[in-house]
Amino acid sequence: MRRFIRYTFGVTTIIFFTANFINGQISGGGFPLQVTEQKSARAQIIQMPVLAQSRIDSLMESNQSSDGRLKSLIFAHGFDVDLNPLNSGQWYLNNSGYNVWKIVIRSEGAYSLNLIFKDFELPVGARLFLFNEAEEHYLGAFTSVNNKRTKKFAVSPVAGEEITVQYEVPSELGTPTSFTIYRVNHDFLGILKSDRRPLDKVAGSCNIDVNCEIGDRYDEVKNAVCRMIVPTKDGAEVCSGTLLNNTAEDQKPYILSAGHCYDKWEYAETAVYTFNYESPYCAPLDGDPVNSISGAAMKAHHDSLDFALVELSTVPPPEYRPYYAGWSHSAILPDSTVSIHHPWGDVKKIAIDNNPPVKSSFGNKPPPEYIKNAFLNVKEWDGGVTENGSSGGGLFNTKGQLIGTLTGGAAICADPVNDYFASFEVYWDYRSDSTKQVKYWLDPLNQGISNIDGKQFYEDENLCKAFTNLVDEDEHANVRLNVQGSFSGYWGGTNDVGIDEIVERFSIPGNESLKGVSFGVGKIVRKAVQKSEITVKVYNGNSLPESVIYSKTVNISSLVDDAMNYIPFNTDVHPSETFFVGFELSNMQAQDTFVIYQSLRSAEKPNNFYFKLDGQWNDFSENAEGSMVNVMELVACNYDDTISDTPVVDTPANVWIFPNPARDELTVQSDQEITIETISVFNLLGQEVKVPLIHVQPFEVKLDLTGNTPGIYVVRFNYNDSFVTRKFSLVPY
Repeated sequence: MRRFIRYTFGVTTIIFFTANFINGQISGGGFPLQVTEQKSARAQIIQMPVLAQSRIDSLMESNQSSDGRLKSLIFAHGFDVDLNPLNSGQWYLNNSGYNVWKIVIRSEGAYSLNLIFKDFELPVGARLFLFNEAEEHYLGAFTSVNNKRTKKFAVSPVAGEEITVQYEVPSELGTPTSFTIYRVNHDFLGILKSDRRPLDKVAGSCNIDVNCEIGDRYDEVKNAVCRMIVPTKDGAEVCSGTLLNNTAEDQKPYILSAGHCYDKWEYAETAVYTFNYESPYCAPLDGDPVNSISGAAMKAHHDSLDFALVELSTVPPPEYRPYYAGWSHSAILPDSTVSIHHPWGDVKKIAIDNNPPVKSSFGNKPPPEYIKNAFLNVKEWDGGVTENGSSGGGLFNTKGQLIGTLTGGAAICADPVNDYFASFEVYWDYRSDSTKQVKYWLDPLNQGISNIDGKQFYEDENLCKAFTNLVDEDEHANVRLNVQGSFSGYWGGTNDVGIDEIVERFSIPGNESLKGVSFGVGKIVRKAVQKSEITVKVYNGNSLPESVIYSKTVNISSLVDDAMNYIPFNTDVHPSETFFVGFELSNMQAQDTFVIYQSLRSAEKPNNFYFKLDGQWNDFSENAEGSMVNVMELVACNYDDTISDTPVVDTPANVWIFPNPARDELTVQSDQEITIETISVFNLLGQEVKVPLIHVQPFEVKLDLTGNTPGIYVVRFNYNDSFVTRKFSLVPY
């Protein structure tokens, strides 16, 4: 007999409810060999000089200075070193058929470390790993596949102040010197997702996540935008870039960004380009910077026009979901624009201007000066803003075609005015030299056209997208599970009532293959000596999970909280049209806690959350008041391209709100007559906010928001036999 228990729940943030692994550059995967170290032959520890606080303060001051108003973001100080298997480290011979070289590099106080190699030429069969055991953060294996013509190689940052480099070579190859580490970048800001990231060094609260409904029309274009980590003379900085199409449509991976993001041409060779670093839905939830490519070749660069065009060393693979954006060098300016970018190196954001940009000049700089009237001035953002780290971010017209790249400006959340974008029209062919223009590279067929649309080159089994059941109105939280008024754990993880498995229901038309899943981890507590594990599972089924078709065990120490964590599947998984993805608390120690974020919904909303209790699967909505969705995102390929990127079970109500973000007024429109007595506005604490109605018609109501604190709000009103809610941002006037 199935046992049903009526539960109550609590959430960190409540609206309308009363509560009674291996990531980095393209790699071969796997883990480093376990090497037994004798006292007489331990891996050498190389200690970097202590980074003075005065130096950090100076670099931070450079980020926040208005001089020049450039919007790149310096996040690391660089130490020049000369470390290779010949002059440093320790060799361990004949370990499982490999000779192993190890070295440990430590820089006190670093949030993360990233290394740059030269003379990089790994022999076939060799493997290179970089990791921090304490942080459970591993990169690799890198192999001969990662060798480049430039013999240079850069890696994504590894969390923590210590990094181990382990080089494994088949014994018959001896002890070759296959690379030299020549730069150690000390991250003083916290560029990686980590529970140690400074909370005040993320994008301002006025920024709009790119996956908010307001950005739906740019759903493909967003996948062209990447975060760039570029070396500088003294360290490293963050900028934004855009993957572009060309008239040959030959899938050459050109990235366009700002010229000032590259101090030298050769710095492109050791830059790291990261795709899909974003929140899965309309909320500032940290993403996973797993999809990265190391290195590019500079093709064209101009200081005074402030643009740089590079070609990536590798074509982004299907799992990166790359989109090659279109462009326009027409002199006719659009009526409105958006910019997609990575402010403060944070997850991808979108800024919106409902007015046409203005041709303009941008300040002065040390010789050579910026060319006059070569920029587009956004007078004032109507939603969102750009910040440090946004430099190079594209400005797009309403067709999703790039028309400029961000140089800088004065815009901040408190005063979103006057940003300047280098004009694509001007630098298209302003100079005749092919290394100082983009026309030569983006119009190789010399068609003489003024614009081109973007293109998705992958198709069929290589066409991939991210899927989630989350929508704008959701609010993620660690949802507490209460039994008879007492706290009994979490619906999304560790509990003491016997729920040992949770899943999310998905339905994706087509013959899709699943590549991996991202969990929005809300809480991790590690106290036990033994390691705790979860087992990721995929089930086929209809109304409930039925048969397991894939499973993978994951150590919770390899995950971080308050962020999305991507777990790649070891093989392509082919589910039925309706299936379930989740995890079993398979080997959790009593002292440890693991929870994923969930969003609690009203009872009329679709439920996607199911849990296993006493060996029986249960529908959450049948056991508690309300419905639920887990914070999960799937990467699937070979799907039916007639569906949207974020499908939901039910068709949403035909309700529109605008402008969003709002400043002083909000208009609500509906295809049903609006009962004004039912209109309510709530803040994120669930408190009702009084807002006057200043314009009332049967199908449209305008709300007066003046006097309210900027932030996130929800408007609710009766729609047919239920309520409809819409989330909006209120920004400073």
